Amino acid sequence: MPRLNGELYLTKPPLFYWFAMLFSSIHGAVNEWTLRLPSAVSALITCGVAYKFAQRRFGQLAAICTLVLLIANLGFAMLARRAEIEMLLTALCFGSLISAIKYTEQQRRVWLYLSYGLLGLAVLTKGPVAMLFVTLPILLVVFWRKDSIIRSIVVDWRAWGFFFIVALSWYALVTIRLGPDIWSLIVKRDMLEKMQGDTNVKPVLSYLGWITVDFLMLTGLFLIKPANTFRINFKQANFLLLIAAVLIPLLVFSLFSNKHAKYLLPIYPVIAILLGVHVRNLYQAASAGFRRAIYLVGILLPFALAIFYVSLESQIFSYRVAVFPEFQQWSKKVELENIYAYDTVDSRLVYYASKPIKPLDKSGLSTLSMRQATFVLLAEDSDIAVIPSSACKLKEFSPYLKKKKKLIAFGFGAICHADFK
Repeated sequence: MPRLNGELYLTKPPLFYWFAMLFSSIHGAVNEWTLRLPSAVSALITCGVAYKFAQRRFGQLAAICTLVLLIANLGFAMLARRAEIEMLLTALCFGSLISAIKYTEQQRRVWLYLSYGLLGLAVLTKGPVAMLFVTLPILLVVFWRKDSIIRSIVVDWRAWGFFFIVALSWYALVTIRLGPDIWSLIVKRDMLEKMQGDTNVKPVLSYLGWITVDFLMLTGLFLIKPANTFRINFKQANFLLLIAAVLIPLLVFSLFSNKHAKYLLPIYPVIAILLGVHVRNLYQAASAGFRRAIYLVGILLPFALAIFYVSLESQIFSYRVAVFPEFQQWSKKVELENIYAYDTVDSRLVYYASKPIKPLDKSGLSTLSMRQATFVLLAEDSDIAVIPSSACKLKEFSPYLKKKKKLIAFGFGAICHADFK
């Protein structure tokens, strides 16, 4: 039963948290390294699978291009280092897709069961949305090609049974404990609201722009003699599966009102393979000068990103995390359970405080203030105007997330007479 800031949190299944707990248990403590490890390991596995798949299917040069394009991808490199669920989801969905393709080539059931098992784990990572990256593209190819081997992927009842056992295990236990009505709120909040419009709807083509930037504009190479790559391979059902695994999620997610660049991370390894194959074809038909350019870019991109993360990121973006060590030390001195944050709570504050921080709106703040209750309120400098005059300033943290932004801790009641500065 995952909890976020003291409240039951069932919006996302807990597989990522389980892996984080596993690494933390092995290490003997929970820290930033153990929480990042599931993403880092998932990224390494994804790179390895993409490289081997491209090598066996399209040759050594295509495999090297695929690997370089993936590890030098801005979004992939960033999320490989974050304690977020997207990289684990990517590894599981990509592994499921590749296992399904392996099954079509060898007809060995172990690949089919591995595909469905990984897809089940993907559902335990982010919910049924994982099926958009694997099941829906396969279904499209089944209807398009009428291929009996690909059709066998989606009609095997034993494989589906294995999938449901894995995917629904946690959901079943939650339902038994809390009842089926618990899911109606989750469906409304996490699925329907993302599909329906809101006041901050991003353009339909947002994902295309984000993908182009993350691949450092190299997706523009698809515009150079695309027939050399796609016309030759389009008749192959497995190559068609790769194309569908990119286009279907891209189309579906583009129709959602709630858009974030990281949501389409699971298609990045597939794009890297397709682009890697295309770069190989361009290389083979290119002049000596163009070949040298490909070599140079292939060497420089990974090293440039490595240098950035090793030595430059911590200096350039230090303001984003500068206050957290200081906040962590200060919060240990505050023994009160009643710690609030005005309006919203950044989850990182909850992590570093190691205690719940309850959100408090203007009405709730007024009520507590009139009762002369003793509590601590965290507020950003832009919200100072709504803070009652009875409050005292305990601590100021700056810069907070942005260079000119501040986080201020206000005290109310008896705490103003104690030393919490």
